[in-house]
Amino acid sequence: MIICPQCGKESTSEQYCDFCGFAFSDEDRRENASNVVATPFEVGAQTKNSPASYEGIAREVPISFGGAIKQCFFHWGTRGRASRAEFWYWALFVFLTVVVPLVGGALLLILDAEIGGGDLENDGFIAMAAAGVFGIVCIGPTFSVTVRRFHDVGLPGYPPYLFLISYLLLVVMTSENSIDKVVGFIPFLLLFVAVVALCPGDEDRNKYGPPPVKRKTNAKDKAKNEEASQ
Repeated sequence: MIICPQCGKESTSEQYCDFCGFAFSDEDRRENASNVVATPFEVGAQTKNSPASYEGIAREVPISFGGAIKQCFFHWGTRGRASRAEFWYWALFVFLTVVVPLVGGALLLILDAEIGGGDLENDGFIAMAAAGVFGIVCIGPTFSVTVRRFHDVGLPGYPPYLFLISYLLLVVMTSENSIDKVVGFIPFLLLFVAVVALCPGDEDRNKYGPPPVKRKTNAKDKAKNEEASQ
């Protein structure tokens, strides 16, 4: 038995995939023998709400909003790849659950300062505190999905964070107005991450693993695989 790197299904033949016809190379056979990855979801049973690809297994269907949230909470690792849909669904979730309550709480504080009374002030503090706590919870999943989105494009995921940490340390140690400079730098970092996150991922397997969603194999691809194996 061998797991096909093209469709993620388990094939009884070690020459060609029983399902997509992909021709296995000697490297595929060796890799399968030494790195069989267990996954809590059978590939054929995946739905749009199932968590996305775990290491070594490609999804059969594109991920949904709910599936992306499950994936980001359950898979905090940085191995593997994340699709554009998974990354941007998660970004939308964080925006709705963290950014919107923070902005809403701030507006309530401003409104309370204008009209007085104190009731809106309490609501504003509660909203901002809840959003801040949940934002801390989301740091881990956000880091994970960002690294895996870089992997999908074929780039290492750690440099942006290493650069940010180095910049923060440099600014804090050498500048009197460190807070202003840090706050001013963050939008540029977010813009860089957003640009990379918008790039399409590699269609085939790269050094970080198979694509998050398996690519449909047509007759041309099948013939190409057979030709390469000869």
